[in-house]
Amino acid sequence: MPSSTRRLLTATPLTVVTAGVLVAGLALNVGAGPSAADAGDARGRSLAYDAQSGYRGRNQTSDGKPGVVVGPPVSARGRAAQVRNDVSYQIAPGVVLREWDQVDGRQPVGQVRMNLVTVDLDAANITFEELSPTYVTSRKKVSQLGGWNDALAAVNGDFFDIGNTDAPLGVTVNRERGILGGSREGWIPGVNSTLWFDDSGPHVGPLSLQYTIRQRRAWTVSGINHPRIPAGQIGVFTSDWHRTEGYRVTSGKKRAREVVLRNNRVVSNRPKLSSGRKIHKKERVLVGTGSAAGKLATLKRGKKITLSKRIEGGRPTVAISGDRPLLVNGVRTVINNTIAHPRTAVGIDADGRQLFILVVDGRSSASRGYTMVELADMMTALGAENAINLDGGGSSAMYSRTGTGEMGVVNEPSDGGERLVPNAFGVVYHAELPPVVPIVPTPTPVPPTTTPTP
Repeated sequence: MPSSTRRLLTATPLTVVTAGVLVAGLALNVGAGPSAADAGDARGRSLAYDAQSGYRGRNQTSDGKPGVVVGPPVSARGRAAQVRNDVSYQIAPGVVLREWDQVDGRQPVGQVRMNLVTVDLDAANITFEELSPTYVTSRKKVSQLGGWNDALAAVNGDFFDIGNTDAPLGVTVNRERGILGGSREGWIPGVNSTLWFDDSGPHVGPLSLQYTIRQRRAWTVSGINHPRIPAGQIGVFTSDWHRTEGYRVTSGKKRAREVVLRNNRVVSNRPKLSSGRKIHKKERVLVGTGSAAGKLATLKRGKKITLSKRIEGGRPTVAISGDRPLLVNGVRTVINNTIAHPRTAVGIDADGRQLFILVVDGRSSASRGYTMVELADMMTALGAENAINLDGGGSSAMYSRTGTGEMGVVNEPSDGGERLVPNAFGVVYHAELPPVVPIVPTPTPVPPTTTPTP
């Protein structure tokens, strides 16, 4: 819903006192600069992966665009922020959409626009889903992914290899299709986190895919359908990837070899990587780089090769990744409080009774975006105990049932329209939808507490 429509539907705003409570945590770590991982590379280079530094050139978002450098929080000088144009609707039983402008005076743009979907985890007829196109290397709009899957609400998901293979960078598990992609170390080793679900509910924590070639257990498999294969390792690609990508998956390095398996038998072994070859349902394509290319050269046609797999960190039925956690057991784990971007985050409360999906607009004259510290503290203010940062920048988009009962994009993506993204996170309601119910007054979030950074 455009902002002009939102303002026509505005309910009674919160008082200044309540607004001050909402953002009381945002003055923390005023002097903290960005960490290397938080800040990325200001030149906005394309993804360059190595095992020691993880990623470079992301500047906190897949698009690599520079963020807005912001001054110190005004609230640090004794001024309370204000909440304006605040309106909420129950869009389904147990699901509330809230939209508001938060004015805090922090320059160069003194306000931020936000959209929040809160889900009661005890509500009936609700599931949470990973939403993907037909192929891992395809991109679609959040509204397309949400519409095709009859989602009640959907937001953009994982960071991705933008402008190269376009594949997601984290672990992806779809309820119907199973594991779609991921790697053994993550694209920022020791940092990456995943939002995942099992029969007990939602979780935020690290997941990794551990694949083994049963006939060659000493060989290292880097992952499945992942856009980067580290030197000396083997990447596996399936029909979910669609077509071979040549040397894009080896960062252009030419010492590589391609082995095609069909029904678990070697049918081809080539010293050059193919590009554009369709991967069929019963095929697996193994790509080895560096010393692993030499190992793959030993596999003869007709050789039986089978893969075993396990997910380390949990047994998810659904999973979608971000780059890092914002909160772990109530403790803020990010330190950047100087660079603002559009943001997307998901949080879970301490009792496992509510899930929060937040999109913060940015890069505009109406909304500057949030720093990582602001994002984490806002999730705390809303009641989250654990939270994850999903892709941001021009990817940040929320598709939802609106106050009129129609479906649409309710935020204002910074590119001027929706960006094509590789996947989305969705809320699906499996029953007939009742009419939308306006909520007045808007629910007041739990006051934040200090969240020290370890």
